[in-house]
Amino acid sequence: MYYDVQKSAGRIRRLRENRNLTQNEAAEQMGFSFGGYRKLERGLNGGSIDSLMLVAEFYHVSLDYLVYGEKPEYISSLLNGLTEKQKCIVLNNMANLVENLREFQ
Repeated sequence: MYYDVQKSAGRIRRLRENRNLTQNEAAEQMGFSFGGYRKLERGLNGGSIDSLMLVAEFYHVSLDYLVYGEKPEYISSLLNGLTEKQKCIVLNNMANLVENLREFQ
């Protein structure tokens, strides 16, 4: 298992697209420069651990998912049979639900 920068970049891009954000909006909301975020999303350079932590927190995913594409087993089992787009939609909806629940605690 290794850090495939291109695959990680693709996961980051899909997470952004599923939130209907532009690269500029995502970069601004996370505190990245537009150029830095664009390079990260295009896989032109691998993200530092600090950058990846910001991205993971923003999109409510684990570092394992960003770097390796791994999800917890239970969630993975729920996603069996879905297309990649459907999986992203489910994961983003779950992240939004958790975020909303935290606001009411």
